[in-house]
Amino acid sequence: MVDFQVAASGRAGDGSYTAARFFAEVMKDLGAWLSIWREDIYSNIETRPTVFGIRISSERVYGPNDLWDMLWALDQSAILDDSPDKQGRIPPLPKLRNGGYLLYDSSAKLQLVNSGHEVKIEAVEEQLKERGIRSFPIPMGEMASGQLQSYRVRNTVALGVMAQMLDLPDDAFFNRFGQSFKDEILELNKQAYTLGRNYASEQGWSLPELHDVFQKFRSNGSSGSRQFILGNEAIAHGALAAGCRFYAGYPITPASEVLEEMAKHMPKFGGAILQADDEMSASLHLLGASYAGARSMTATSGPGFSLMQEPISATLINETPIVIMLAQRGGPGTGLPTRQGQEDLNMAVFGSHGEGFRIVLAPSDAEEAYYMTPTLFNLSDRYQCLGVFLYDQFLAQSMYTTEQLDPSRVVIDRGKLISSEELLDIREGGGSYHRYAMTDDGLSPRAFPGQAGAIVYANTNEHDESGYTTEESVLRYDMMLKRVTKRYKLASEDPDFPAPQFFGDADGEVGFLCFGSAYGPVLEAMDRLRAEGTSCKLLKLRTLWPLHRDAPLIREFIDSARKVFTVEQNIMGQLRGLIQREVCGPQPDKLRSVLRWDGRLITPAYIVDRVLSGGELIGGEA
Repeated sequence: MVDFQVAASGRAGDGSYTAARFFAEVMKDLGAWLSIWREDIYSNIETRPTVFGIRISSERVYGPNDLWDMLWALDQSAILDDSPDKQGRIPPLPKLRNGGYLLYDSSAKLQLVNSGHEVKIEAVEEQLKERGIRSFPIPMGEMASGQLQSYRVRNTVALGVMAQMLDLPDDAFFNRFGQSFKDEILELNKQAYTLGRNYASEQGWSLPELHDVFQKFRSNGSSGSRQFILGNEAIAHGALAAGCRFYAGYPITPASEVLEEMAKHMPKFGGAILQADDEMSASLHLLGASYAGARSMTATSGPGFSLMQEPISATLINETPIVIMLAQRGGPGTGLPTRQGQEDLNMAVFGSHGEGFRIVLAPSDAEEAYYMTPTLFNLSDRYQCLGVFLYDQFLAQSMYTTEQLDPSRVVIDRGKLISSEELLDIREGGGSYHRYAMTDDGLSPRAFPGQAGAIVYANTNEHDESGYTTEESVLRYDMMLKRVTKRYKLASEDPDFPAPQFFGDADGEVGFLCFGSAYGPVLEAMDRLRAEGTSCKLLKLRTLWPLHRDAPLIREFIDSARKVFTVEQNIMGQLRGLIQREVCGPQPDKLRSVLRWDGRLITPAYIVDRVLSGGELIGGEA
């Protein structure tokens, strides 16, 4: 695999993300596989430093590498911690590889949010020299404001410089500009791009050693069958393909793009969308819409999911299917709203009061999220229960190159519904419809309000088959068996739950267990360990609950390895704890964890380092 990783480092509101995305989209159009992510974003509105990562590859990539090959320094925060509080922020320069490339705005005076944060390259000149880093000063702010009278297009000047240095075609950039801008703004960006390209040419700047690398990206086949999509967007599109026709939500990072995408597209499908007062209200709206017959969904993060616990408990007893997309971030409390975390596994599996049946699935990239979303809707309808999609900030707010997502592959299964004709036959036979009828498999036929021949009671008190409240021992006993035991038994034999996926050496001595976006870094860590003579294997879990169906396979996997590590972004080792509880019991010498809980992304080198040191049982203690 040939790849190249770029960091675009600037300040909130200075357009650095737009420039990074333009560059990534151009490379996608030229045939590369890509991922673009939020490496360092602050949640407060203070124009704090930002860093966006772009990984360009000849093969599909799922996450970041360890070091940057090139750094765009749009102000001083890229090379030094210039924040007034000096709390220990690490700028991206230390992660720029030795021999890498630094492009920086050398303007004596920056404007707007970058004002006062001008790059003082002399502060790091000795470091650059020692590490063999090549630097390229570009007065992009002065060029944009002086020659084009628009400081806002200075990042487009940088794109022109990049195109010249990497020998990329003008048309690829102009085509992308044309998709985003019109009229005077389009022409202004073309001029800024050309200004940058000409400047680099006049300086004699070229990176011939990278021309072959970028040519390999371009020769990687046609990009026409691929698309570039945000994880949250893929989830929204998957939900629409699955027949979701009601969405209620409340904006919360990192899930808000699902709400935005559903608001953009839901009206085209005749559905309804509601921005609720809060997350509890949103989940109650879902219960009502699902009761009425609509496939219903929301997306939230840990704080919002916490507020939903009472309505979630209601779904466990009144058997109303709803789907919740849970995008994890660092907690507890408000925690780290814009940063990575996998701290809500226990809440997703065990949250709410009382006991019942639920489903928790976990995708690892945008394409899997798209196709797994309809699976979750189908299973939620089939088992008439809560369905949780457990993912994380990286997957939610990163963009991925995928093959064209195909809605024709989606199959919709609404589960055990009863038709109006069947209801009328029951009535004509002297019977009546029972929403919670006892059945061999525990699943009662669903009718919706308004269907002829049915009175549909939904009750969050314990109830009898018709839905009327009861507290009698016999009914309580049977209803719990219906809602819990029978469903778990049925699920254990259901082939539609996404099975674990195996990667690596069948007889690998070191094993890894993970879910979500840890998958990509683990694969690359395995390659590095193999290169040093350690055989490895990975079992990626996709159904996190119910876990008993996959327990024999997980147990066999653990038994067959010398040492097994769960890789997860929390301090308590929640995945390891769940596996110990449901699969194998405590095995402290064999089953360990690679944990990260500082809100930053797990990388291949981070995993390798922790594996070689023996892993952890709880964060900070061996």
